[in-house]
Parts: sequence; C-alpha cells; structure tokens
Amino acid sequence: MDKLVVILFACAWGGVEVYSQMRQRRRRGGATTPADRGSLIMLYACITVGYGIAFAMSYSPHGRLPVGQPFWLVVGAAFVAGGLWIRRSAMATLAAYFTYQVEIKADHRLVEEGLYRRIRHPGYLGQLLVFLGIGLALANWLSIVGLLVPVIFGFAWRIRVEEAALRAEFGERFDDYCRRTRPLIPWVY
Repeated sequence: MDKLVVILFACAWGGVEVYSQMRQRRRRGGATTPADRGSLIMLYACITVGYGIAFAMSYSPHGRLPVGQPFWLVVGAAFVAGGLWIRRSAMATLAAYFTYQVEIKADHRLVEEGLYRRIRHPGYLGQLLVFLGIGLALANWLSIVGLLVPVIFGFAWRIRVEEAALRAEFGERFDDYCRRTRPLIPWVY
C-alpha cells in the first residue's frame, strides 16, 4: 500500500508539473528567445524512464533498504517536502522569469537574489530532492539508483543548455556569477 501511495504521488506531481508547463505555454506573454534545444522533452523522457525503473524495482525482493516502512516513507516525505519548498521558493524568486522551457525574455535580467545568491539552479536542486525522496519512500536502493541516474543525466543536460543561453545573453556578467556560485550545492557543486 505504501508503494502505491508513493507511485500515485509521483504521477500526480508529474501531472501537475506538465499541466503547469502547458498552461504557461498558452499564457506566455512578452517576446522571448527560445533556447531550449529539446532539453524539456529530454528531461521529461529521463524522468519517465527513471520512474519506470524505480517503480518496477520497488517490487523486487532485491535491494530492499534495512529498517523498512514506515521509516523510509517518513524520510522520503521529508525530502519531498524540503525539495518542494526549495523549488517553489526558486520559482517565486524568478517570478516572471520562471519558464519551463529554456528561453530568454526581451526584458530578461540575471537573478542573483534569494537562493540564487549561492546556487544557480535551486529549482533543479528542489526537484532532485523530490526525486530522492520518492526513491527513498520506495525503500529500495535499486529504485533510488534507477530513478536518479536518468534524472541526473536529464538535469545535467538541461543545466548545460540553460547556462549556454544565459552566457550568450549576459556574457561576462554571467561568467562572474558562475565564479561566485555553484550549480546545485553551495560550496560543493
């Protein structure tokens, strides 16, 4: 039953993200320069593959985490809650500059406030923590690895695409910002 709740949550969260992206796309205002290079589709594909592996492995007798449920469900829920808070905070800081597809708006500015003072992609950090929480809640290390490997690959590609677009728009100012910050984890990476 715990696994079913986790799987339903993961699918619902994914559905909300996709719905929000489609809604934003319909309402998009102001001139933009698309720079996505297919990274959103690639990210969605990596997440789908990761979910498929994680959900299947969670039913395997191999890779079960010690202690069992409900411990891992609670730990996973804490990671999910923290990740969602970080993601929403990052989205609120970006405000009108937040987009699901990588794009530069006509009046775009480089945001360096809030969580962006220390890390360049707090929204992605938040999402990665949510995925880690989902993997932990499934209580199987094979599920965690199966989910995170494709998802990390997708986010690594997306970060490269996004940073190339920002570098093209802001040049040396973005390079200075990169020297002062880390992509995902303050003082580490």
